[in-house]
Amino acid sequence: MEGLSEKLASKLHKYSVLPFEDMYGTVSPLDAFVFTNYIFFLIIAFVATLVFFVVAANKTALVPKGIGNLAETGVEFIRNLCVDSMGKEGVKFVPFIGTLFFFLLFANILGLIPGTLPATGTIGVTAAWAVMVFLLYNYIGIKKHGFIGYFKSFVPSGVREMGPLGKWGMGSFIFILEVLGHFLRPLTLAMRLFANTFAGGMILGIFGIFVVLGVKEISAIGLLSSGLSLVMLVIMYAFKLFVGVIQAYIFTLLTTAYIGGALHADEH
Repeated sequence: MEGLSEKLASKLHKYSVLPFEDMYGTVSPLDAFVFTNYIFFLIIAFVATLVFFVVAANKTALVPKGIGNLAETGVEFIRNLCVDSMGKEGVKFVPFIGTLFFFLLFANILGLIPGTLPATGTIGVTAAWAVMVFLLYNYIGIKKHGFIGYFKSFVPSGVREMGPLGKWGMGSFIFILEVLGHFLRPLTLAMRLFANTFAGGMILGIFGIFVVLGVKEISAIGLLSSGLSLVMLVIMYAFKLFVGVIQAYIFTLLTTAYIGGALHADEH
């Protein structure tokens, strides 16, 4: 179709990290540093998360209704998730895990609104969360079990109880594999969320382009292409909403699992 390459290039440009004024034609709210388009929507996602918890904390009725009920249900869901993964100690991590989950959720959903961008659509945001999670659960593990005790848990207790050959031979091999996998966790956490968010946005954009170009052709084939693209666009919007919720949940679930593993490292 004529103009397809230009529109695809424009879509890719939109999903690039750009100075705020270059994308929206307005002056940056903060001139002390480069205020980008993704930072703008990141702030909106954090504000939405803050409002959510303020609503959840202010119980105006014995039986909350509407948004209050939704907020309390969400917090209860996070609490149960933390307790299931970490035991009773998980309760104290509810504020962090709740902030993580609802920020990712609101950021993903925000990206479905035309003219907006998901804050998780850039690797900088997802990597920042992944590194934060990595540092947190390693700190927890070392603080509770000591440096030696924590990293000793990388070798299963059954191997540690074997004879010298198994302990040092197989144990060393397993330890190296565990360390490599351990330090790859931030990369896999960041890339999984970023790739799904970015790819989903591009797919929606491509179907949107086909809808517009099909209508412009004013022909039977063009209108048919436009109609089919519109149907796929609606389907993909629903699917992207589903993926946005699932990806926020997976990131959060893995975080609770990593923290739980660090808390109970002596049981490995």
